[in-house]
This record gives sequence, structure tokens and C-alpha cells, in this order.
Amino acid sequence: MKYFPSIILLFFSFFTSVSCSTNNDTTKIDQPSYFDLASYFRQQAILLQRKNPMILKTVGKNMETEQKKLKLDNWQKEFELFSSSDINKSDWRQSYRIDSTDEKLNYRAKSSRLRTKEITIYKNRNGIIKHIHILNGEKNWLYESIEQLDYYPDSLYQIAKEQSIRIIGQNQYTIIGKIL
Repeated sequence: MKYFPSIILLFFSFFTSVSCSTNNDTTKIDQPSYFDLASYFRQQAILLQRKNPMILKTVGKNMETEQKKLKLDNWQKEFELFSSSDINKSDWRQSYRIDSTDEKLNYRAKSSRLRTKEITIYKNRNGIIKHIHILNGEKNWLYESIEQLDYYPDSLYQIAKEQSIRIIGQNQYTIIGKIL
């Protein structure tokens, strides 16, 4: 457990330095065309902040993992990668194909240049969200990364990232937060 803070710091510094892309350069639109991930995760953060649950958090890099029970002070920050995958930007109004059934809503990017490649929202028969899956990816001459984000309300969130940087090589990162 002595490496837990340093692994978390290293992990988030990689995420924040590499996840900066053209996605952040567009402005948010007033009326969402797609499911509003940013608002959804803001509401989930508020709810979890009030409940203040204990979580079992596992952080890993490549084959090394560390696990710790803790309470989070800032759920908004914890869900930052989920919120930043929101596709409701004015430049992207027609950029995603929508496929929907009563129990599943899927958005798939029409262009490979978009960071958020796919969002799938699974609902129960009553329309309540039971799972959100997000696939993000970026590729350029310097690096390639793939992020898979999964959220199960009141239960679990998981972030898995594979990253290949020319100079550094390949790394795999994971964060699993089991809400107790």
C-alpha cells in the first residue's frame, strides 16, 4: 500500500496529459442532441457525495495493483473522465449514429477523428439506467490510447486504459471503484 498514492498520481497525470484533444475546443450546446453524460455524472456525484459511501478502490498499472478502502472527498473529480466523454457539443450535432431500443441506447461516432467512439446506455424495463459503457480512443504519430469506461449506478465504476507512447512504450492502467 505504500505505492498507492504515487500510482494514483502517475495514473491521473497520464490521463490528463494524454486526454487533452480537440474535444475540449468545442462549445457545449444549450439543448442536448444526445444523452447528457455531463449532467448525469454531475447528479451521480452529488448523490454519492451526500451518501458518502465507503469504496474499495483498486488501482493498477500493467500487472501491479493496489487496493484500498476509502471515502472519496470529491466524486465530481472521480467521474471526470466519464463527464469529459459527453458528446453534446455544437460541432458534433450530426456526428453520431443513434441506435435505440427500450432497454439500450447506443451512440457511435461517424468519424474516426472523434475521441469518444461509442456510448452505450443500458436501461431496465422501467427506463432506469443500469449500466453505461463508454469507448474513447485517440491516435496520432506520437501515441495511441483506448479507454473503456463502465459505470453501474450505486455499485461499481471501472476505467481501463491502454496507452502506447512512442518514446515510453505500452502501458495498461485500471481503476475499479466498488461502492460498498
